[in-house]
Amino acid sequence: MQTKMQTQIADRQAYANAPVVGLSPKVLAWSTANPAEWQWLVDNADSFEFAASLMQSLRKWGSLTIGQHAAVQRIIAKRKIQADRHAAAPTVSLAPIESAFDKAKAAGIKYPKLRLDVFTFSPAGATSKNAGAVYVKEGDTYLGKVLNGKLFAVSACTPQQEDAIVAVAADPMNAAIAYGKRFGKCSICARTLTDAESIARGMGAVCATRFGW
Repeated sequence: MQTKMQTQIADRQAYANAPVVGLSPKVLAWSTANPAEWQWLVDNADSFEFAASLMQSLRKWGSLTIGQHAAVQRIIAKRKIQADRHAAAPTVSLAPIESAFDKAKAAGIKYPKLRLDVFTFSPAGATSKNAGAVYVKEGDTYLGKVLNGKLFAVSACTPQQEDAIVAVAADPMNAAIAYGKRFGKCSICARTLTDAESIARGMGAVCATRFGW
């Protein structure tokens, strides 16, 4: 059963999405003068309560208030920045790392990590807002996340770091071996490699098996 608020939202959205025929001359003039804002309202009124309420106000009064108009413009500008950022984000081949993490989880490792070069890769939680992403850090410094094949780096991440992240992500097994031989530690569990076989392999035998290597 819907609550009173849910019913009000549904009614508002239904009104906002009624056919545009018969709009008042004021609304038509506003939509012509503000095509980007109008298109945003049309595209979002069925799924976004705020957009539905603004569309309702527009149809009723023939215009938005200065504050409402500015709010829509800010949302449009923010989404454009996000779209531009997504288009410019470096492409990352994450399938090898995701495969290794899946095997590790199947082997009982709840929170798998990989230390590749100077970076640490770890998967986002299944219920987090970034589910499906892989986080990247250097030490304690967060550098960004890889999601849907794109690296979304923060401002602290330099172009050189971006290039290095893309490179090691493409071949995590060999990057893990290189890490072990460079630092003398397993790239998976971070323990010091001690026996000859592990030192030669560049990672611990148990960890290598768990990650499918």
